[in-house]
Amino acid sequence: MSDKTQINARIVPNLWFDRDALQAAEHYIAAFGGNGRITGTTPAHPGAPSPQDVPMVVEFELDGQPFVGINGGPQFTFSEAVSLEVRVDGQEQLDRIWAALVEGGEEQPCGWLKDKYGLSWQITPTAYYDLMARGDAQANERLMNAVMATFGKFDVAALEAAHRSEDGR
Repeated sequence: MSDKTQINARIVPNLWFDRDALQAAEHYIAAFGGNGRITGTTPAHPGAPSPQDVPMVVEFELDGQPFVGINGGPQFTFSEAVSLEVRVDGQEQLDRIWAALVEGGEEQPCGWLKDKYGLSWQITPTAYYDLMARGDAQANERLMNAVMATFGKFDVAALEAAHRSEDGR
């Protein structure tokens, strides 16, 4: 018999915004094709140092994953040290989600973007993981070189070609 206790826990990312948590949640829900919802808001507490004219907490879901947006004021900002990875099926889904999230933000290297709120996202095709799992060392090195050479969104066909051979055949 084990003396370890099973922990039934769920990780819920908490995202700190200056004052745009509700707008960000609505933006993310739209970016995921409406596959999400606002599940609750908490008004600002009069004694809290957060902005008083916006909800202090915005709870929302994206594709079933819960998130919390906190309007805490300008003292903390996002950095690339933490990013959210979205694994997508195919170029069409990648293009759609990329376009929605990068709007007002900026493209970054290696399939990353920073949205208009400063949050970093990785939009990664599932094909990348499939290729890495079945490739040999040389094929995987070519794939990684293609990833490292990418500025902005991934081109799935280009990643597949790089994995196949040095000249893309």
